[in-house]
Amino acid sequence: MKKLLPQDSTLRTLNDVIRSPENFARDVLGNMVGFQRDCQVRLALNSAAKAPDYAVEFLIYDDIDGEEVAFPQTAGVYLGRGHRAVTYDGTVLDRPWSQTAMKYTEVQQLIGELSAKRKET
Repeated sequence: MKKLLPQDSTLRTLNDVIRSPENFARDVLGNMVGFQRDCQVRLALNSAAKAPDYAVEFLIYDDIDGEEVAFPQTAGVYLGRGHRAVTYDGTVLDRPWSQTAMKYTEVQQLIGELSAKRKET
């Protein structure tokens, strides 16, 4: 049986393992752009750590104040290699997903940190 990624896996926790982490995060962010920052990304735990598959979820806010997230809704699932959308077949979500997600702004921040780190070397 294939070993799963840790339950709390994120782009940040795997950035030492992901192949070209800055470029990978940029490609992930590119698949998040259409949701006007109201989205997050969650990793598939049964995928390769060097290029993990991921789901982009848009955030549904509560009806009362519109400030608290009521729940996330999957917008798309993407292959870590090539960042292509997976065709939805009704079973694409039937895999283990990380419990921890990264919001759009957190992915942006990670890219900035990785870019600054690259420029230092």
